[in-house]
Amino acid sequence: WLIWMAIGTIRARRWTRVLMLAASWLMLAVGILAMGMMVFILSKSYASLGLPNEIAKGILIGTYITLAVIYLLFPAVGILFYGNRNVRATVEHHDPGPSWTEHCPLPVLILVVILAMVFASSMMMAFMNFAIPVFGTILTGWKGAVVLLGVLGSCIALGVGVYRQRSAAWWGVLAGLFLSTASQLVTFSRVDLMEFYEAMGYSDQMLQQMQSMNWMDSSMFGVIAAVYAVPGFIYLLLIKRYFKKSTWDEDDG
Repeated sequence: WLIWMAIGTIRARRWTRVLMLAASWLMLAVGILAMGMMVFILSKSYASLGLPNEIAKGILIGTYITLAVIYLLFPAVGILFYGNRNVRATVEHHDPGPSWTEHCPLPVLILVVILAMVFASSMMMAFMNFAIPVFGTILTGWKGAVVLLGVLGSCIALGVGVYRQRSAAWWGVLAGLFLSTASQLVTFSRVDLMEFYEAMGYSDQMLQQMQSMNWMDSSMFGVIAAVYAVPGFIYLLLIKRYFKKSTWDEDDG
């Protein structure tokens, strides 16, 4: 992604500016949430290791600075640079034709980028024994693979619909977010965290390391799911006005 964006930036392509602006806003929003979660998780993790206070404090400060650069500074720089009117004028001069990224508003394009990221991150489950939490159970093997294929197919279909600003696609994303959040909340209220890691193929050594962090339990995953879901629902409500009814919607009245 960064290589292609760098090439597009050097060549002053309109699509690069819009995509990087969309991605930068998304990463800043996610980074703010992730920064808060990491501060909590890391402070608990280092406390469980029993390191001397001075060493633990120095490590934490260095880690927090690094995370702040990655989660906050980099996307902020991207917003300032690609959102600059001089940069916009430059790319429009060198690439005068309208780009495909300009066929829908920026807030809608951000949602397309989100679906692309969900698609990419979901594919990682193929390397983790297809372990997928589904309403109180962990599916693995071919069952998990079937669910994963459904998720990937939905991301493609919804991504196309969102780009075309179809109302049905907006409702599909809303339903997907609700089902995903509900599934994680139900699953991690019933399934032990170590059971989930074991289903993912973690080695005995890795499982022992995870168990040493006795402050972590399955309820943490439910909290994380809820923390990310709330701004997701708010964002969907804010961009609802951009979506028009498709022919199917109009026929259904």
